[in-house]
Amino acid sequence: MIRVTLRGVTWPAVLGGSAFGAGILAVCVAYAAGGPPLMYVRLALVALVAAAAFVLDEPAAAAVDAVPATRRRRTAVRASAVALPLAVWTAGILALERRNNVTAVAALLVEGAGLLAVAVALSAILRLTGRAEPGEIVASALGASMLAVLIFNPSPGSVPLFPVGDGWAASTAIWCSLAVTALMLVVAVSHDPYRRRERKPFVLRDRPK
Repeated sequence: MIRVTLRGVTWPAVLGGSAFGAGILAVCVAYAAGGPPLMYVRLALVALVAAAAFVLDEPAAAAVDAVPATRRRRTAVRASAVALPLAVWTAGILALERRNNVTAVAALLVEGAGLLAVAVALSAILRLTGRAEPGEIVASALGASMLAVLIFNPSPGSVPLFPVGDGWAASTAIWCSLAVTALMLVVAVSHDPYRRRERKPFVLRDRPK
């Protein structure tokens, strides 16, 4: 069952986003001698988040629902595919730290894990509404939101989602909370859709004489 479920993951999107993110991170590592280029590092995270958004897509939803496995179990198996973009992010941040030891390793790792968890949670919520392939919508919406925050650079007094200088501790607390909340949401909304049982018509049988 696990092999069949994993085979149903939209791997081109997951692999493509992970590869694109890995390429950006590799360039960031090469130019990190003067300090980690956080703007471009987070652009890599946008690609990885987009990849994570596709792990719960079920193109053949009708056939999948007929398989004797609960949606919660299928979600757990499919969500394991997030390990790929998470591994890319982890490897990139550790490589940045080796290149320049001023990199906020722990904070960036938590930030990435939190965003990947949020992407999966949003996909799970959309899937609950009946959308079998929520990945494209989540990747577009969440990616655009991240880019807007990165480009327009909110004022120093705003919530430090993507800090550059100060605010790393607050950012870590926020992303830890979001990651835990996202995990609970995924579990909560991954129940199987309710199906009404058909009642057999009651037939009054004649008593034997």
